[in-house]
Amino acid sequence: MADAGDAAAIAEATETDVTAFADFLRTAWREAGPEAPGFAGGTDAVIAQLTTPEAISARIGGPRRRMYLAWDGNSVVGFSATTHMDDATIELAGVIVLARAAGRGIGTRLVAAAVAAAATHGYGRMIVRTEVTNDRAR
Repeated sequence: MADAGDAAAIAEATETDVTAFADFLRTAWREAGPEAPGFAGGTDAVIAQLTTPEAISARIGGPRRRMYLAWDGNSVVGFSATTHMDDATIELAGVIVLARAAGRGIGTRLVAAAVAAAATHGYGRMIVRTEVTNDRAR
């Protein structure tokens, strides 16, 4: 966990962040619902599975998957994640910012953290996919 002060601090997720990330993802799900981009077709049961400590631990840490968290005090208010595609390519696998933290540049900073880490780890290309109905991401 990072100390944010007045602005959200961005840090790569570690095993100590599992509970805070689970809380964040459940909150994001409640805010967005099953029709939201990134959650399309999701259910409470799926979110329950995705927020188990085991499921989150499997997504934290490299080299194939990395997760970056935005902290506002002791709470996660945003995340971005990357997934290894091949030796040259990484995918920006997701970006979510809670409604209470929107409009503060947190999503932009989370993407920048993912891009910088990808370059540091030798990736020359990043791909991004989103639903065609996700106007905010286009």
